[in-house]
Amino acid sequence: MTVSVNPPVNKPAPLRNVAAFTSLINRVVDRRPGLPGLACFYGHSGLGKTKSAIFGANRHRAAYVECGQMTTARSLLVSILMELGLPKPKGTATDMLNEIVEILARDPRRPLIIDEAHHIAHKAFVDVVRELHDKSDAPIVLIGEETLPKHLEAYERVHNRMLDWVAAVPCDAEDFAMLARTVAPRLSIGADLASEMLDVTAGNTRRIVVNLAKAEEIAARDGLDTIGLDQFGGREAILGLRAPMPRAAR
Repeated sequence: MTVSVNPPVNKPAPLRNVAAFTSLINRVVDRRPGLPGLACFYGHSGLGKTKSAIFGANRHRAAYVECGQMTTARSLLVSILMELGLPKPKGTATDMLNEIVEILARDPRRPLIIDEAHHIAHKAFVDVVRELHDKSDAPIVLIGEETLPKHLEAYERVHNRMLDWVAAVPCDAEDFAMLARTVAPRLSIGADLASEMLDVTAGNTRRIVVNLAKAEEIAARDGLDTIGLDQFGGREAILGLRAPMPRAAR
């Protein structure tokens, strides 16, 4: 038994996490009056949260920004304004916050997505997100690592405005088949290799994609249309969540 293939398509694989994020952002955008408009999509690295967010952002014309280690309140506001169409934001942080509120309030069904939000969730200025939400009534989705909900719990005024918390999940066999059709559309993956890839990677989307790309390289090198576990090099050839063990000195 092999994972069947289809011609390549130019859109994200409809994985469970893509569907989960799409459902979440739909609920936040379409929420009833009086309900809070913050939401959180969280999970371990490599589960495809950002890919899901970009897909959802495109469907809803969302403003999408990404935080980093060095993000400050001001740099976050600048990034949001630039994403909203202002190439050179100016003024004080308060001026910029008010300008964002005005823009978001004019189009209350346009979401704001803040990715890698765990970088700011432990900082007091995460309350800026709450202020943007309260003053504009815009739907805002925070995306981050597994610890994001716990960090936000420390800021009650943010935490209690969450409409929902949705956890990203590891790939299952159906997700794997969809990824195989997307990443390696002309290659059939043997059931033994598919099963071992899922197990060794613990369903980590990014690791699965890396291994599927490796399978394509091996198949191209060896002239294969179908690749199983033996042709791939066995279980030990699968790149998993653990780094290689140190080699003994000679």
